[in-house]
Amino acid sequence: METAVENRLPQAEEDEISLLDLLATMLRRKRLILGVTAASAAAAVLVSVLSLLLPPQLWFLPNLYTPRAVLLVAESQGGGLSGALAASGLSGLASLAGVSVGGSSNGELAVLIARSNTTVDELNAEFDFTSRYKVKKYVKAETRKAFLKRYSAAYDEKTRTVSLSFEDYDPEFAARVVNRAVEILDRRFASLGGSKALEQKRLLEGKLADVQVSIAKAEDEIQKFTSRHGVVNIEALATEQVTVLARLRSELILKDMEIENYEKFSRIDDPVIRRLRYERESIRAKIEEMEKGSGGLIPSQRQLPALAFEYAALQRDLMIQMEIFKILTQQYELAKLNAEGQEPAFQVLEGAEPPDKKSGPSRSVICVVATMAGFFLAVLAAFVLEAVGNIRKDPEAMAKLKGETR
Repeated sequence: METAVENRLPQAEEDEISLLDLLATMLRRKRLILGVTAASAAAAVLVSVLSLLLPPQLWFLPNLYTPRAVLLVAESQGGGLSGALAASGLSGLASLAGVSVGGSSNGELAVLIARSNTTVDELNAEFDFTSRYKVKKYVKAETRKAFLKRYSAAYDEKTRTVSLSFEDYDPEFAARVVNRAVEILDRRFASLGGSKALEQKRLLEGKLADVQVSIAKAEDEIQKFTSRHGVVNIEALATEQVTVLARLRSELILKDMEIENYEKFSRIDDPVIRRLRYERESIRAKIEEMEKGSGGLIPSQRQLPALAFEYAALQRDLMIQMEIFKILTQQYELAKLNAEGQEPAFQVLEGAEPPDKKSGPSRSVICVVATMAGFFLAVLAAFVLEAVGNIRKDPEAMAKLKGETR
């Protein structure tokens, strides 16, 4: 009993002495510790101040902003064996047997697509991250790495939401990147069949708008044609001109016969013969005018075939566009019916907007951490220097270091 107590007392004394030695060492090296700690704090404060004063693209510690978009994802049911088991009510038994019966997650697929190389490369083609992050070597791989370091895509199974965010010193630029990523995700989901009926409906809407523009253009061309040539219907005009020409030519023949009969009884140039000849020339002038056209306002008989061909072409184009519009309208109505019963793959609950508050860095935390790190490094340096000094004062230790034996 007494021996155990005696053993504990020297050990306690040694522990107390060691703590006192540590405190004494720190007091002896207090200038070093205080100097390094103060220098670390001053350096951290200086770096923080410079990061606020200098342009963000020229300093390694700028204010960073992180806009975020939130998407509500619709879960798709699994097919094949898992779907059959779930439909038969044996999903619990299948789970015990180790067979997964859960539906395929559109959320996980959305995250995979959002972080895929195809999406990153398309964003890089639009926003040029290669130049922004000054990538010089292994351009494609390093650009993807630099972008994904600042880009986040996460899926929350509890709320069935996907969050997309991007960190940059320019809040406007970061918001545009996130919103563009949402658009790419939407398009790729549609192309993969995530919302095929909705995508078909959207495409048909665009096509119908284009066809309506073409119809309006064709109608405008026909209107200009009729206004330019002073006609409404080429066929009616041609029929009318043929009728008028036939009547004028009949009148001309009758007038010639009348002049010929009159000349048989009268050999002098009297006023009657002059009047008859004047009427004949008037009829010939009308015939010539109709054959050649009236100052470009009324088409001539020779122009009618070309005008009829041109008018028929305009009418054909209009009829084609009208038929296309009719077919697309039918398909659009079918697509609307299909889309009404289909839930979209995801819905944008919250679009990205330029934040007015930074997401980082916390300069106060940086200053505190840098000061504490400087303090601990200074304490470690003080102990190392103290140990080196003690070794130099110990002849036996120096002899061992020099390889001398006694």
